[in-house]
Amino acid sequence: MAAPSMVFTGRYAALRLCVDLIEELAEQMSPEDGCFSIIDSLDETAESVIAFTPWGLDRLNEMLDERRSQLI
Repeated sequence: MAAPSMVFTGRYAALRLCVDLIEELAEQMSPEDGCFSIIDSLDETAESVIAFTPWGLDRLNEMLDERRSQLI
């Protein structure tokens, strides 16, 4: 499998999947799941941005489906 050539921000994922709990789900994911933190500064207090590979977006969607099925 080829390495991903792009990632999508958590904001993009929230808009695409129409949900607000992306950060909560991302806490349950790892780089192997296609979830990363991106830091754009050498400053120790710099905030990070959550990013997902295309496969990570698919994994997020699966996690949402699992969560929805538990509510039914």
